[in-house]
Amino acid sequence: MTSPPPLARRGTKLVAAPPRAPYIEEHRLRSADIHPDDPDRYIGLAVSQNLTMWDLLEPRLNEVRGVKATSLAYDDMTGSEDFRTAVARFASANVWGRPVAPNQVVILAGVGSILESLFYVIADPGDGVLVPTPSYSGFWLDLEVRDYLTIVPVHTTAEDDFRLTPELLENAYQASSVPITSLILTNPNNPTGRMMTAKDLSESIAWARGHGLHIVVNGIYALSVHGESSYVPVVSAVDEIGSDIHEIWGFSKDFAMSGIRCGVMTSNNAEVLDAIRGIAYWSAVSGDTQHLLAGMLNDEEWSATFVETMQKRLAESYRATTGALKVAGIPYMEAEAGLFLIVDLRQYLDEPKWEAEDRLWRRMLDKANVNLTPGSACRISEPGFFRICFATEPPEVVAKAITRLTSAL
Repeated sequence: MTSPPPLARRGTKLVAAPPRAPYIEEHRLRSADIHPDDPDRYIGLAVSQNLTMWDLLEPRLNEVRGVKATSLAYDDMTGSEDFRTAVARFASANVWGRPVAPNQVVILAGVGSILESLFYVIADPGDGVLVPTPSYSGFWLDLEVRDYLTIVPVHTTAEDDFRLTPELLENAYQASSVPITSLILTNPNNPTGRMMTAKDLSESIAWARGHGLHIVVNGIYALSVHGESSYVPVVSAVDEIGSDIHEIWGFSKDFAMSGIRCGVMTSNNAEVLDAIRGIAYWSAVSGDTQHLLAGMLNDEEWSATFVETMQKRLAESYRATTGALKVAGIPYMEAEAGLFLIVDLRQYLDEPKWEAEDRLWRRMLDKANVNLTPGSACRISEPGFFRICFATEPPEVVAKAITRLTSAL
């Protein structure tokens, strides 16, 4: 029997070092063997999903949808005109804070696809992208695996409340060994659950413009607000949007449909939009999905009720989670948006090293059967912080998980 032809170098690299993080792999394996009646069952609080809205989504998703024949045919690969019109109307009013035309909207199969496609056309292999930390861990997968870019972390610190400043941006820019072409700002932040103020957002954008960078504002949690503050759209922080700012949103978080795979981007840069249209074929959203989501957005009463209910439930989950953490004596960082918060477990490390954080994560996983996101995955600047995603389970289950963690710790 002849040996198979070898993989290319990039294929071999993916096999030898899979880009999926260990906490994601553990979640995948343990979730496949969940028995709901088992009191000691696995509780996954490591993946940012909102699974508390199914009772509202089920009747809407499963009702007769009246799919049109055109939904089964080829269409604009960045979204049909009907769908882009619905998205532009909804996001203009609820996310972007300004009127955006449908031809300024690109829709692809998830925000990950949006990011990969956007950076494919605004950065060359080897270029650097500034990413403030703590950060969404998936940026490294989205930008480095196939776009061959280099993420340059901009480390903020717990002592400064993880606040981003122009000085930190400048230090990272000057210290970079690769040319920097762009900056990603995630607002609200993942994993801290904090929102940038208009002042901080304005100062960061002004700094980036001073260096001629593309500015990508990731607002995927724009509507997942559960605190007293309101989301700050980019338009309220700058005098002009310009052609250097590209805004991202999607349905995974704010509409609790991470599996539907539908990401959105808007930009005033016609060349960027045209370039993405040239590669959109490989990440288009199905016509059936577009028809479904357009119907949801066009029912303005339903979508408004959904968002309002979602925010109330997030607030309830957050209060239940922080209440359980207080009882357990586990320090945490106050959050105001998103599906998560950060807990400070530095006191439980056997030494202040990343290896100790990994041992602590595995101890909680093995002894409590509870999975948290290690701070190392979020590129936090020091070991011992963990992310709890409190919207993946009902509040009472999250509280039970925290009780288990207390015993393990």
